[in-house]
Amino acid sequence: MSIVRLQDAGKQYGDRWIFRNVSFAVGDRERWGIVGRNGVGKTTLFKAITGDEETTEGEIWRHPGLRFTLLRQNRGERSTATVHEAALEPFADLVEMEAQIGRDLDAMGATADPHEAARLMRTYDRQVEEFRRRGGYEMRSRADATLEGLGFPPDTWDKPISALSGGELGRLRLAQTLLAQPDVLLLDEPTNHLDLRSTEWLEEFLRGYPGTVMVVSHDRVFLQRLCDHILHVEEQTAYAYTGGYESFLDQREARRELQRKQFEQQQAYINRTEDFIRRNLAGQKTKQAKSRRTLLSRLERVAGVSEEDRAMGLRFASGGRSGGVVMKVDGVQCAYGPRVLFAPFSAEVARSERIVIVGPNGCGKSTLMRVLAGVTQGARGSVTMGTGVRTAYYRQDFTHLNPDHKIREEVGAAAPGMTITELRSHLGRFLFSGEDAEARVGDLSGGEQARVALARITLEKANLLLLDEPTNHLDIESREVLEEALENYDGTVILISHDRAMLSAMSTRVWAYEDGRFVDFSGSYDEYIEWSARRRAEQASTAASARAAEPRNSSAPAAGGSTDRPAISKNELRRREREFAELEKRIASLETRIGETETSLADPALYGAGTDPARAQALAAERDRLTGELADAYTLWERVGEELSGVSVA
Repeated sequence: MSIVRLQDAGKQYGDRWIFRNVSFAVGDRERWGIVGRNGVGKTTLFKAITGDEETTEGEIWRHPGLRFTLLRQNRGERSTATVHEAALEPFADLVEMEAQIGRDLDAMGATADPHEAARLMRTYDRQVEEFRRRGGYEMRSRADATLEGLGFPPDTWDKPISALSGGELGRLRLAQTLLAQPDVLLLDEPTNHLDLRSTEWLEEFLRGYPGTVMVVSHDRVFLQRLCDHILHVEEQTAYAYTGGYESFLDQREARRELQRKQFEQQQAYINRTEDFIRRNLAGQKTKQAKSRRTLLSRLERVAGVSEEDRAMGLRFASGGRSGGVVMKVDGVQCAYGPRVLFAPFSAEVARSERIVIVGPNGCGKSTLMRVLAGVTQGARGSVTMGTGVRTAYYRQDFTHLNPDHKIREEVGAAAPGMTITELRSHLGRFLFSGEDAEARVGDLSGGEQARVALARITLEKANLLLLDEPTNHLDIESREVLEEALENYDGTVILISHDRAMLSAMSTRVWAYEDGRFVDFSGSYDEYIEWSARRRAEQASTAASARAAEPRNSSAPAAGGSTDRPAISKNELRRREREFAELEKRIASLETRIGETETSLADPALYGAGTDPARAQALAAERDRLTGELADAYTLWERVGEELSGVSVA
């Protein structure tokens, strides 16, 4: 069943069409990936779907009552709330209901008016049932799980929003959007600011999401794992494809090949027809020539295939051959004040290696890269460069670019010997033509600054590239161009990236952050993932085997040996067993008494005329007290049970 349908939709700003003739239908629970070059109108299309913007032409139909939530890339935050309070904002009505339930309970205990007490009790019961039905008892656990999944551990939940970084704000906005749980979830670049672990968590979350998901993304692996439909926005329109990202690539190529053949055939027909018209317009076949000219003027033209996806021409200039050992890292450790980011790390980098650095946000990857680049010093250790090494460093925050420079000045500084003509030709390969080259670097978007940084670094003639998140702000087509350029580069590369497709394509070695240190793995990123998964499985299997062996070994350890389980006397064991049995009896008794109390509260006679309201208040208070005691009893029962399973007899 379609829940959203576009028919010949178009959007125009002034005299510029953003998109036209867009037609596709979205079904319930489908997963749509929206792809295309930066600036082609993907976000505008999202706003049209939600109704935030009206289309200039065509129609958009939405199923009545459909709820949308749109995560935008950039949005201002003005709040004094903490991280956890902000995560609960999508549940604002439930939070208020929870507070009202508490106020009603207090009011029942304070009133002496029987009629008012009866009214409050009825309201209280209705509110509690509605609160339960709408998931009020689960809202905090849902918020907690989402925050942790997106990289907010519990010790950050009391942090005020005003103290968050831009990346943290992005992740918090994503958490709020997911927790809102609309019928249609629209996400604009949700993997921005996420590390690899959080991206994988988001994939799992969205695969199990109970509604429809539409996502703009440049993450190819994310799109392949999540999506069952792809919408490609290009040439001021959009084409819909069924299947994942890799299927889309095959289908798009087939469509383009068909379009290319149709275009060539039509051009041949047009050329033949125009030649006939030229030869016969003034001759004996004038009538036929005029007729064909009329037909030609009415012919619907087939467009040629756009080559926009290969627009950025990227090639790294050679910096000459370095020595066999490019770099020695000797016991480097980094810290922020008293906080140590990672344990001392040592490694030797050989010529032509492709090393990728991976790990969660905040573990110190960028700090390590700054130390390798010589921009800063570590808390301890040293970095020694090899013979003939020339380094170029790409920083993800673009602080290596001068915001006051014009684009041509910033890029030209990397190659002072270039002529103006050569420089403008080089800038054109990075989509800066004409007056674009005169724009200030500080006025550019993130994607434009990324292209400036790449245009500059390709001229630096380095044989060691230190690249910190170079794919940030780049669309899929530009990422593929960058991959190809790195594959053809004859120097050494050390790369930080969250783009799993790039990590898989070019890595020969991995420095992975695990448990407070960097592990040096010799192999590709895919091989590292397989090795890491096997290791975790082996560790889990070993731990499970150890737990399974404990009951057999607990009462009879080997001669001369010992057991890791704490030993207690037989008397102490019997005492704990009696305590465990008594707790089971108490739990059963409490459950019976709670049932009896709830039966009494459900009796209509309790609220009849002339009845004492204090009786209802006392029963409600008794039920709440018993429920609290039951929760405490279960907690103690679980603890004693765990203690009994983890001891041996002395």
